[in-house]
Amino acid sequence: MKDSKTNLADYLKHKNKKINVIKVYQYFSFFCKLTSTILYAKITSNLRGVIMKNMDKTKYEYMLECNKKYMDLTALSFGNKKITYEEMHEQIEKYVRFLYAKGVREGDLIGVIALNTPESVYLLYALDVIGAITVGYSPLDSAEKVKKDIELVKPKMIISVDMCYSNFKDAEKALNFSTILYSPLESVNDFKIKLGYKLLQLTKGNFKLSKDSNLKNLIKKDYSSVDYIRANFEENKLTDILFTGGSTGIHKGVDLSGSGLNYVVEGMNSIFPAEAGMVHLGNIPIGHMAYGRMIMHYALCNNMELALTLKALPSDFYDEIVRTHATAAVGGPPHWVSLIEQHGDEFVPNSKLKKGSLSELHYATSGGEAKKETTDKAINEALKFCGSDAILGDGLGATETWASMMINNGKIHTSGTIGEPISTLDIKIIDPNNGLEVKKGEKGLLYVSGPSVMLGYHNNPEETKKVISIDQTGKKWINIGDIVQQLDNGEYKYIGRQKRNFVSGIENIYPEEIENLLLKLPEVREVVVTPIPDEMVQFIPRYHISLYDKNIDYKDLENRLSSLVTTQLSENWLPGSIEYYDKPLERMANSKINISFYRTLDEEYLKEGKINNQNAKTLRLKKI
Repeated sequence: MKDSKTNLADYLKHKNKKINVIKVYQYFSFFCKLTSTILYAKITSNLRGVIMKNMDKTKYEYMLECNKKYMDLTALSFGNKKITYEEMHEQIEKYVRFLYAKGVREGDLIGVIALNTPESVYLLYALDVIGAITVGYSPLDSAEKVKKDIELVKPKMIISVDMCYSNFKDAEKALNFSTILYSPLESVNDFKIKLGYKLLQLTKGNFKLSKDSNLKNLIKKDYSSVDYIRANFEENKLTDILFTGGSTGIHKGVDLSGSGLNYVVEGMNSIFPAEAGMVHLGNIPIGHMAYGRMIMHYALCNNMELALTLKALPSDFYDEIVRTHATAAVGGPPHWVSLIEQHGDEFVPNSKLKKGSLSELHYATSGGEAKKETTDKAINEALKFCGSDAILGDGLGATETWASMMINNGKIHTSGTIGEPISTLDIKIIDPNNGLEVKKGEKGLLYVSGPSVMLGYHNNPEETKKVISIDQTGKKWINIGDIVQQLDNGEYKYIGRQKRNFVSGIENIYPEEIENLLLKLPEVREVVVTPIPDEMVQFIPRYHISLYDKNIDYKDLENRLSSLVTTQLSENWLPGSIEYYDKPLERMANSKINISFYRTLDEEYLKEGKINNQNAKTLRLKKI
């Protein structure tokens, strides 16, 4: 164990003041990486599954080691506020002492309900220094949902955005934990944002923070005399508990290790080039989403500027990229689709876009769900119109693997693919029927092995056993539940979730394949396919289709739909019924389409007789 006075402060002495030399190096290194992307990817692909050296560090120690020569660079930006790496580490040190003074110790479960602010970054890394286990609860969830998650993973303390207090105050009394609250507006100078937040507070129930629970007041105190014990590194040590998305099933707590996240950064660097001084838009929630947490760690460990923003809606996406001068940005399909608009059957750049406005954006990544091929093309045209040389890529991740498994390299890839696995992971594709690896080009279940794989589902050994297996060599594998296919060029294509698959007659139905196919129709904005029980064939597909305009020739649409599905898939994939919508489909807080919502809607319709299950086959033939 080490004394605190030889801890973080010692690292802060390693400040490089020769910033001009650093910048020259940045430009040179950036040029080299851009011109050698393909070669670099090929070399690192041969290192797949190889464990890197010098990885025996906690998340914070790993980041700090990476930052030593770049203390003068901007680490965080928030509104018009710029925070250097030196200033960030000083704040983390202060938060460590503060938390230790409040009784936080190694192994404690500390709940965090946070927004993307500098205070949240300080808090997350300070907890890692102490060795506390961070539990990420979502500020966007309902009070009922937050209460259930808190009951599932009971914390010693919750540090939360003040507006969210009403969502767990009942649980606080019942489960007996302490609370510290803070406002995300401490670093905000934007009057409109402050006003909007105050109005939201009024809707949630306005209240004043007591002195003993207000982070703003507490952190102002002098904690320099507080000695603390820094947690030692341990491989596969539980450091974080995050919750699964729950789009197709129940929420589960996922036990993750800090060493796993460090390996993800190493693996990401093997495919996706990053350089000191680049600006990464920090719009993905860092408090409760593995993807946001990964982006935060990846950006800061690569000495980038993490441009934090409270504006995470698709409508704000373009403006935030422009405002922050982002070099790299990640968003869900709705975020990137906001860059284009439809005129008849044509997609063109959104009228609000300005030429040259995104000239600094070099890397654009999407994830979450499929997009129309025409949409992808139009988005790339919109990026080009704005002066960006980025090509929109996709990736595949899961909370169970610290959010990153596969990703396009950012410059050269095939549209519609999810790229290749990061170098620190091994993968195999398994036939779900016989448990054997499939041949190249065949579809199967994705199995992943590597140091970033979860430790297990929190206090849920039964669910853990369903997805974790150990092979004959002692290697640990996780069945992610995704169906993928390796293409001839070595890249991978995402087919869909196994949990969503169902049988119609003797045929396996992959809903995502139908959804991706229907997105080719110009009238279709979004689509979800759900299974309807049937006595004869087990299940029949039901299509939930969101249209850009409901004033169309439905017979013509359904004739083209029928032809498309029959010729490219099978007649068994045709719907028994179709539900049309003139607005976007329901989405969850993480921007993914809420499939559970439509399954529940189907059940209600069946009970009410709005879907005639007995005549489903007849309806199917009549409808199409």
